[in-house]
Amino acid sequence: MAFPRPRPKLSLNNKDATRFKTQFSGNSNEAYEDLPGMVEALNLQIREMTEKHGHNHAKTLTIINELASVYREMSMSKEALALYQEVYVGCQRTLGDSHPYTLASLSNLGTCLFECNQLQEARPLLEETLNKQSMLRGEKHLETLQTAHSLALLLEEQGLLEQVEPLYVRAYEGQKSQLGSTSPVVMQTAVNLAGLKQARGLLDEAEALDREAMQGCRELLGTCNEQTLQSGNCLARLLHEQGMLQESEELMLEVLEGRMKLLGESDPATLTTLNNLGGLYFTWGRWAEAEPHFFAALEGRRAVLGRQDPATLQSANNLAALFQARGRLDKAEPLYRESLAGRRSVLGDMHPDTLTSCSNLASLLHTLNQLEEAEKLMNEALNGRRSLLGNIHKDSLTSINNLAGLMRTRGKHEEAEALYEEALRGRKDLLGNAHMDTLMTANNYGLCLMNRGLLGEAEEMFQDVLEHCREALGEQHAYTLTVANSLGSLLHEAERLEEAEPLLRKVLTGLREQLGEKHLDTLTGANNLAVLLYSREDYAQATQIFQEVLAGRRVQLGEKHPDTMAAARNLSAAQQAQRHLQELVKPPEEATWGGGLLAGCTVCNSGALAV
Repeated sequence: MAFPRPRPKLSLNNKDATRFKTQFSGNSNEAYEDLPGMVEALNLQIREMTEKHGHNHAKTLTIINELASVYREMSMSKEALALYQEVYVGCQRTLGDSHPYTLASLSNLGTCLFECNQLQEARPLLEETLNKQSMLRGEKHLETLQTAHSLALLLEEQGLLEQVEPLYVRAYEGQKSQLGSTSPVVMQTAVNLAGLKQARGLLDEAEALDREAMQGCRELLGTCNEQTLQSGNCLARLLHEQGMLQESEELMLEVLEGRMKLLGESDPATLTTLNNLGGLYFTWGRWAEAEPHFFAALEGRRAVLGRQDPATLQSANNLAALFQARGRLDKAEPLYRESLAGRRSVLGDMHPDTLTSCSNLASLLHTLNQLEEAEKLMNEALNGRRSLLGNIHKDSLTSINNLAGLMRTRGKHEEAEALYEEALRGRKDLLGNAHMDTLMTANNYGLCLMNRGLLGEAEEMFQDVLEHCREALGEQHAYTLTVANSLGSLLHEAERLEEAEPLLRKVLTGLREQLGEKHLDTLTGANNLAVLLYSREDYAQATQIFQEVLAGRRVQLGEKHPDTMAAARNLSAAQQAQRHLQELVKPPEEATWGGGLLAGCTVCNSGALAV
């Protein structure tokens, strides 16, 4: 029996609406209302100040900086970037390299470059600013702490997580001591620190920070405030990861309604919530509800942000994952390749999102039996994640689990079992025994035990996993059906056919209802039931089901895929056995087959439910 294949990983957003406060701002007005009117008024002030004081006077540069901030609010990044560059050069000439305004303008320039996804150009500017502000203004000055926060965000975007946490902690503790825990600035930093802890698998610490930030935002700013909605989005994402799906859905729907009302349907933050809600429904197995959310997020991001923006590439990855889960493999592959190529170009080969795309494309290629490219990409993802995140990070454990499945497919059973053991230990330590990822690895490891003939140990594991899945997800969830299929196959292997048949029939009925007749998982469930019917010498029904399996796999996988060829062999064996049985029941004078009972016929129980 083949092992469950890996479910692709979604990319979801925590720090979706993060805004950097502009440090150098003489007449700062954070609540811009009439933005075009502000642009006109500020341009008039710039002309007046230039005539009165000169272009490089501090007062003139302050207003130019304010105009750049308005352009940022209007998403006119190129215009803002040009003005921030102008302000920085003017401050250097007028005030010198070490003046606080010069350092603040350098920070603003670096921040704007970051927002334009020019990470390599932005990083040295923010690092230079932080070093100079620390020396000249002090480690705990608010502008120094703000720059530390901005640099932490950039390093996190580059995937340099070990360098990030000290910066976030420094910013959070310093701001909290000076401004108090209810300051919007402190709450924003708390949200971002929580996001980092979530990325590192420290979910309890992340939850405490997220709940504190959301409660503070609601009390201070109200429920329909952008920062309150952002903190709600972050907590909802964390609850999703912790498996608290009902509470997560309620909070995400609240955030989506608020953002549509406050920001509009096309705002990037609204599109982020659509993406995240789609991800929640994906995890929940509510795929029909996930698809319109993912599709709307992708189309919106392409229109608003462009095809190469990291958020757009994220949406391409997510829609591909949904297509793969629903068996529409021809639609999934081009989106995966688009996402991977874009992330390599924009984020670099070692960014966590790039490694996610490597892993997801590899899982699809595994399904399509393109094993050489799949193994290369899986090893790239695993090696990158071990190096970047460590061996016990949830993404590293996902890669270990996925590579184990590929090793099993390639017949490398000892390597597969060792990898599954490593993944199971790590997931139990990190996520607990009842987490869905832990349960799916336990299911996979149980299949390893079954393969070695340790049926008692395997059955105990399957029964435990199935109980948890039924309790957490219900009878009809894909995970529950996966484990029920494993248990049914074990019962078949143990020749407990009376117990196995009703269970496998129930699995097939659930798959047909949830996924449709032609989905690969449904075809696998049908194949496994047909194999059991063959064992029970119900050749007529086995033949009928094998015909459905072969027709579906030809469409989905092509004639040359091993699963398709196995289905053809299974059908041939069942047809031959049925003909033999028919010959045996004919009157002696009509019999034409002179062999005896069918011997040496092997029915391949190939394929398995995808995890």
